Amino acid sequence: MDATMQRDDVIRVLGPIDLLTATGAQSIRSRHCRAVLGMLVLGAGRAVSVDRLRAGLWGESPPKSADNSLQTYVSRLRRVVGTDVLEHADHAYQLVVGRDQIDALRFEDLLLRATELRSEPERCQALCREALALWRGDPFGDLYDDETFRLEARRLEELRLGVMELEMEAELALGNHEIVVAELESAVEEHPYREHLWYLLIEALLRSERRVDALRACHRLDRELGEVGVDAGDQLRRIEARILGVEPGPDHTEPQRS
Repeated sequence: MDATMQRDDVIRVLGPIDLLTATGAQSIRSRHCRAVLGMLVLGAGRAVSVDRLRAGLWGESPPKSADNSLQTYVSRLRRVVGTDVLEHADHAYQLVVGRDQIDALRFEDLLLRATELRSEPERCQALCREALALWRGDPFGDLYDDETFRLEARRLEELRLGVMELEMEAELALGNHEIVVAELESAVEEHPYREHLWYLLIEALLRSERRVDALRACHRLDRELGEVGVDAGDQLRRIEARILGVEPGPDHTEPQRS
């Protein structure tokens, strides 16, 4: 008997693909079933053709049993999410759910709201934390490096870094510079070419009266970018001059995105 997806249930792809219900997470054991559900999530409310699903599962050389196998995978998924959620029409399938019932879409909506509330750091910070809490691992789990999902996974990860930066900006605006230093130091180690993270770290160090460490961070950023043939540019020069007192800089201004 097919299940019925409840209003508060969530299809999750920001980590291993599964369904979160009031009773806990329901795993989807079959890799092919996870791939079908993942492709339907990529469709974001649009119908996904059987041809597209077939190509995503088997590439240019599907087996003769491809259509029957696809129907089997869909039937298995319907036992988890429900027939009313996974509709079939005109040789295509479609997920019929609200945006808040797919974690990746909810994440993007929270990012949009947080960006709109950038001038209200407390609300912005809360929205960023809510968005980041949705993440449980690599997008699409074990399908992360699959050709079908690779680009979307990378895009979501880029958005996640943007949310992290937005949260750190809010923390600085709230005067929590000493608290975020360690987190920013970890972030730049993981993403050494992410300039804005470095500028946030340098600002946090300056506000914590750690000018020597801030200058070291400037030199480290210059070195990291130089190793890949990138000039850090005028923004870094201005920050270094500010640290050294060569020219006055605005006190406690938020680092600007380059």
